[in-house]
Amino acid sequence: MNIIVADSCALILLAKSGLLKALTEFRRVIVPAAVFEEVVNQDTIEKFPDAKSISVMTSQGKIEMVSKELPDRKPPITLGKGEWAAIRLAQEMGEGAVLATDDGKAIKTCRFLNLPFIISPKIATELYRHGCIEGPLAKAAIEKMRIEGRYAPDIIADALLRLKEIGNVKTGNREDT
Repeated sequence: MNIIVADSCALILLAKSGLLKALTEFRRVIVPAAVFEEVVNQDTIEKFPDAKSISVMTSQGKIEMVSKELPDRKPPITLGKGEWAAIRLAQEMGEGAVLATDDGKAIKTCRFLNLPFIISPKIATELYRHGCIEGPLAKAAIEKMRIEGRYAPDIIADALLRLKEIGNVKTGNREDT
């Protein structure tokens, strides 16, 4: 996972949860122009602080926007323009690229296309595991994702359990969790 290609839902959720900056410092983050246009426009910048932060990070080069035209293929299921553009870009980037998505249909499409993907709670645990963020920030981010995202309770519970397991390994505490 050297390159993260983010779709709109993941980009927004990572910004809202305070993890986007840490992710851009850890991995190269790329978004297709269609995703950027969905997330950052005059209306969203005025209404949502996360849209403003995404705009600033893109203008600073921390998030790379790609406006490359890809061959037009019909998605296997109905997807939004941004999700399909992100999937196509991740495919085009090849090995080492992972799609960051929290959209159920995009996840199903990735499985159908055998394309690697990662969801935002997993990004939180990976950032913590690699020492990019501290445990309390990772936990707070996952809690924010629970509120802002559309996750089944077991996904959030699994992410919080994973944080605890990683913390136990880091501290040498091998107790059952």
